[in-house]
Amino acid sequence: MIWAIKNNERIKAQPKEKAICPLCNEEVISKCGEIKIWHWSHKVDSECDSFGEPETEWHFNWKKQFPNENQEVRMENHRADIRSSEGIIIELQNSSITPEKIREREEFYKDMIWILNGETIAKNIEFYKQRYKWKWFPESWRCVSKPIYIDLGDIFLYLLDISNSTFRKVSKDAFIIYHGGKPEWKK
Repeated sequence: MIWAIKNNERIKAQPKEKAICPLCNEEVISKCGEIKIWHWSHKVDSECDSFGEPETEWHFNWKKQFPNENQEVRMENHRADIRSSEGIIIELQNSSITPEKIREREEFYKDMIWILNGETIAKNIEFYKQRYKWKWFPESWRCVSKPIYIDLGDIFLYLLDISNSTFRKVSKDAFIIYHGGKPEWKK
């Protein structure tokens, strides 16, 4: 996680810093090495957020496109990746997920959007004209009822219509601006 609480303020990780988790109030420690993005980690294995999964640089790069107060937003006993300026949850997914977890998140967040890391989940997807072909499609995504965007690491997002294998290209920067962020992609 990017944000923890110290003296009732949200703070980012700094070397040798200690703080508490904004959800479970357990102690978290800063992880500030040279390879991974600085972040917070629970001191011991925690069942803090049942939606929580390990995060990657891809997650952090997406989050930093939005104001600090829109990142890792507490919603009851969960931490939403991003809450847009109009209140839509943007859930970032880098790895496989079960249909049960997809339905659970969609039911909980209600007004939400999925962004899938195309370089991990959808590495076998091909786009041509207005259709796509996804070799080895992850069947768990057949149950999705919310919009799915694929991020292939270029300047576009690909909004999928799973029911008929069509898609629409959307400018990544326009998506971010529309949802209240400011594009600041790592060059």
